[in-house]
Amino acid sequence: MSLQTAVDGSIVSAASTTFNSVRHDGSNHYGFDPRNLEIKTKSVEQTLVPLVTQITTLVNLKENFLISGKHRSDKALRSALKIGSAVEAAIERFVAVGETIADENVDIQPEMYDACHEARLAGASIANLSGCLIDDSNVTIDKSVLVRAARQLLSSVTRVLLLADRVLVRHILRAEDKISFSLVKLENTSNFTEFVKIFTEFGGDMVDLAHRSGDRQNDLKSEKRRGQMAVARTMLERLTMLLLTSNKTLLRHPENESARQCRDGVFHQLRLALQLIALCVTDGIMQFDGAHFVQPSNEEVLDIGMQLTANAAMKQLMDLLEMVRMTCNVGTGTRERLVSALDSLCEMTQDFTDSAYTPHHHREQILDFLEECRFEMTNLIQPESHDELSRSDGIEVTVERLNHRLRDLRKQLQIVAMEQISEILRTSDDQSILSSIKTCSVSGDIDGVEKYLVKFQEHAEHIQEVCRLLHHISLSDWLHVLTGHAERNLRAFTPLTVLAGRSLCMHPSSRIARENLEVFCDTWSQCVNDLSRLAKETDAAVSGRLAAEKQAYMSLPRPGVSYGPNFLNSSQSSMSPSPPSDFSFDSNRGIHSTQTSDNSNGRFVSSNEILLGKYCISLIYRMKAFFFSLH
Repeated sequence: MSLQTAVDGSIVSAASTTFNSVRHDGSNHYGFDPRNLEIKTKSVEQTLVPLVTQITTLVNLKENFLISGKHRSDKALRSALKIGSAVEAAIERFVAVGETIADENVDIQPEMYDACHEARLAGASIANLSGCLIDDSNVTIDKSVLVRAARQLLSSVTRVLLLADRVLVRHILRAEDKISFSLVKLENTSNFTEFVKIFTEFGGDMVDLAHRSGDRQNDLKSEKRRGQMAVARTMLERLTMLLLTSNKTLLRHPENESARQCRDGVFHQLRLALQLIALCVTDGIMQFDGAHFVQPSNEEVLDIGMQLTANAAMKQLMDLLEMVRMTCNVGTGTRERLVSALDSLCEMTQDFTDSAYTPHHHREQILDFLEECRFEMTNLIQPESHDELSRSDGIEVTVERLNHRLRDLRKQLQIVAMEQISEILRTSDDQSILSSIKTCSVSGDIDGVEKYLVKFQEHAEHIQEVCRLLHHISLSDWLHVLTGHAERNLRAFTPLTVLAGRSLCMHPSSRIARENLEVFCDTWSQCVNDLSRLAKETDAAVSGRLAAEKQAYMSLPRPGVSYGPNFLNSSQSSMSPSPPSDFSFDSNRGIHSTQTSDNSNGRFVSSNEILLGKYCISLIYRMKAFFFSLH
């Protein structure tokens, strides 16, 4: 083995373990192992690239000399010395910054000092080795020395970068803790003036978190984590307005149980969004309590990226089949995994076959494909024959047939999902239902409100079911995360919208309760708009087409669009319209409020309360504008 091969192999080994693995020891603490470091962000990875390039150049120079045996030119010698000196100087400046960070962050101080010390020693070692290249003593440098120096330098620098990255993560968690503390104070206040004061602090903390989490989202390497961060940040932005109106409604009508449940539901969703951000930023970096902000439900996990879908189950089965095809061997353990994978796929397809909205001929087609898959699987896992050659040929043919059946099944599932979502978005029944709820609520028609609330719940369940089918056929990590959270958001906002409608029904003349329902209706429409956009992206993915352009942040206005005085009554009009397609609908169909009296149950709304309310809304506008600037 040549010196170049050995060194390159060592550098690649160090880089691969750095980029692709993580250690978690028995003490439930994420430690740093020089042989086992993981990089989660693009910035850390890109910082290491120049260093790897310089070391590779130095190694190539030494290897070329050993192979050719020719006399080293003055130019080559000067280059080697320059590289070694440059690396040592750069490491010295780098270490100085690391030590400054350690001085400012006591929690990482011992580890950072240790990493900086190792980096300084490794930089000096590289400089000494480069100096040996211009030494005329003809002393041959042992290849293991060069390998150890390169590995030590890479691992120590990586440790410094990851420790500095941990500081950034802690800053995000502290920003979230400040928001969580403000939420507790908002939850316990019963005075509107005090509420506005706390909400002002809350708004400033939200802007800080928006800045930090936006930078982190763009820096994450994982597509799944970027998608989850995008979902969480979008929910925080939308829930801020709901937090304002639901709290105002409860403060105005403290005896209304529906208003209290609605407000509590908004707080719960806010804490779930905070927990999701914490999950994304701490993944593989530091241990974090999974119930720090809110106790997650036992029915569903917070990390929706772990959720099994029909497409994921099919991919797992196809990966197993590829392994069988390559080895031409189906052992006992492989048989069990194949059968388990097929059973999981059959279980996932039940959402398609059990749906009342799936046409009969589509249901029969799916069941036929599954039966054919079971038949081919039976042929594949049968006991091995004594003729080894014929057995190998039979396995390859059976695997190919089973793969063909699975591809047919995937196509059929995609057809069913896209047809259903196209139909439900084309009808847009939720617009008329929500309008009817508003009309009946304002008139105090309790029976009418309950009638349309039942219709709304049935329609919402239909949308959630269709969204689940879309989740099953998502082909990328990004779509997998976004479609899964789209269903979860619709499921969360359905009961909250119902509670907002009942609150207005109990106080039909309340301007605040009516505004609260308006905002919930707008938020529901935004969630359906998200579903429409995801349907178009999924259609492009399954059709093999690339999306023409990345969709804008749907709930925010385009640059240069100012907030008018009637923004709350027509928030949908400022949203970015969706490009026309078979799966789009009118994104400007938001429900607009009508001018009514400010009299609420005979009580006069003071001008001070109105001014304070407008101040809260203006604060939200500034927050929304800041969120948009990060996209």
